[in-house]
Amino acid sequence: MPQTRPIELGVSGGNVHSLLKFKNGNLKGCFSGTLGSLVQDSSDNQYILSNNHVLADQNKATPGQAIVQPGLVDVSCLKSGTDAVATFSSAIKLRFGGHKNFVDAALAAVQPGQVSPEILLIGEIASSLATPVIGMPVQKMGRTTCLTTGVIAALNANLQVNYSDTAKPHLATFVNQILVTGTVPTPQFGGPGDSGSLILDTGECPQPVALLFAGSANGLTTIANPISEVTSRLGVSMVGSCTASLASDTEQDDVEAGNVGVSKEAVTAATAVRDRHEAQLMSIAGAVGTGIGVGDGAGHPSIEVYVTKITPAAKAGAPKDVEGVPVKMIENGGFVAY
Repeated sequence: MPQTRPIELGVSGGNVHSLLKFKNGNLKGCFSGTLGSLVQDSSDNQYILSNNHVLADQNKATPGQAIVQPGLVDVSCLKSGTDAVATFSSAIKLRFGGHKNFVDAALAAVQPGQVSPEILLIGEIASSLATPVIGMPVQKMGRTTCLTTGVIAALNANLQVNYSDTAKPHLATFVNQILVTGTVPTPQFGGPGDSGSLILDTGECPQPVALLFAGSANGLTTIANPISEVTSRLGVSMVGSCTASLASDTEQDDVEAGNVGVSKEAVTAATAVRDRHEAQLMSIAGAVGTGIGVGDGAGHPSIEVYVTKITPAAKAGAPKDVEGVPVKMIENGGFVAY
């Protein structure tokens, strides 16, 4: 929906040229994502942070194109210059055909007086970043599913994500990603249109954790880039107006110590095992990715293998463990850009 200027973030938006057309040039539809958060460069120039596929239309945009709020899908695909709040600036190129991607991220230079640093229904955020750990409670505000809460379910995930808007797949390989699942009463953490949402911890002054960009076809898992990787590759820092409390730092220390979820050391060790056996695991029928999640025992990791469907062939090809680390298969219908 249209927001009063200056807009708060976590709302519908995208490139003014985000149109889908048939081969004959006729309009098929349009798409939008989420204008997630505010960042700045070393010269204090401010930008909206979102995804490449939201702001740059999968590498197609040129600098200066209008970024509008609301996005085209929410205004019946009608372009309006008066909806502009920023202009496309730059993006990390998406690579297909088996090349590795680390982030799906882009920037849009804000127009003066058009954008607030606050996130709708969340408010002020910290400029400091939180370290993602398994079991960490998180939240996000997005165009489609609005304000939701969840937990980090897996780390260091290597995944194949489908960016196609047709029946023919257009796959991009991502490495070292974060997987989030929803919590009651919001079992679905994210959905199509939420791409670009900033994922934060749940402290009184929330710290950024990750940038949402994709999820499972069945809607039960959301995929995000570690925010530290995003800001590093873009050369920006978060714009925050509050300071994270010591209480939230203590809660994070508890998670890292293994009181909740799995310790960093255990994740690192399990990741090394996964890496040594990834070719074998990805040869399982229907496999679309692997990650490090929670094992059956509290504090113990497992290697998760994500498959489009758990079939007899998948079961037959999946080991129960590798080098003593248990292997779990999780059915998700495949991963798609949101």
